[in-house]
Amino acid sequence: MFEVQLSSIDSFRRLIKALSVIVEEGSFNVDEEEMRLLAMDPSHVAMVDFELPRDFFDGYLCDEETRLTVNIRELLRFLDRVERGEEVKIALEEGRLSIECLRGGHKRRFLMPLLEPLEEETPTPKIFFKASARILAPSLRRAMKDASLVGEHVRLEIDEEEFKISAEGDIGSVSSVWTLEAEELLELKVEEPSSATFTLSYLQDIINAASASSEVATLELSTDMPIKLDFELPKGRLIYYLSPCIGV
Repeated sequence: MFEVQLSSIDSFRRLIKALSVIVEEGSFNVDEEEMRLLAMDPSHVAMVDFELPRDFFDGYLCDEETRLTVNIRELLRFLDRVERGEEVKIALEEGRLSIECLRGGHKRRFLMPLLEPLEEETPTPKIFFKASARILAPSLRRAMKDASLVGEHVRLEIDEEEFKISAEGDIGSVSSVWTLEAEELLELKVEEPSSATFTLSYLQDIINAASASSEVATLELSTDMPIKLDFELPKGRLIYYLSPCIGV
C-alpha cells in the first residue's frame, strides 16, 4: 500500500515540473521513509537525482518497498488540474495511480496507468569535482537568460577569484562574473581552476524549473567533465548532472 496526502499541491507540483524538463518516464522507489527517483533524459545527456522524505507530506503511508513507474509529463498534466484550496491524496490503486482532489463535500479523482518498470536502474555518477560555487538561484537564472541572447552554448569557469558564465555567437558575446565580493556568490571552493561548456537550452530549462523550488544552488565542476547542480530544498534532494559539449 502507498498513499500520500498534501494540504496544498503547489510545492510538490513545482518539483514534478522540475523533473519533467529532462525526464519523460521514470521510476519512483518508495519505502517507509521516502520516495526517490534517479533518471536520465532520453538522450542520456542529463540526469536527475531526486528525493522527498516522508515529512514533506502531510500524510505518508507505505507498508512495503514499491516501484512506481510513470510518464512524468503526463503526471504533471494531472497535477496541473488540482486547484488552489483543494487537498490532495495520491495513492496506488490496483496497478494505477489515483489522484483525489478534495474541497468541502466535493471530490474529484483522476486515474493514470503505471508503466512497466524500466529494465535498468540508473547508477549515480562517480565524478571527482575540482571546484564549486554556491550561488543564489535567481542570479543563475538571469545569467542564462542573458546568454540566450547570443548563443546555443554556455561556458562556466571557476577559479580562486571568480565564477564566470559566458556565451558567444554571431551577434556578439555575453558574460556574467561574480567575484568574491559579490553578495549573490555565497561560497567558492577551488582545488584547481575548472571550466566546461554546456548546451544552453538544457541548463536554462533545469535552472528555470528548479529555481521555482530553491533559492540557492551549488555548482560543482571539473574541466570538461559533467557538471553537478545541487538545488537546496527545505526538505529533500534535487540534484542534476549534465554532460559537457566537447570541441565546441
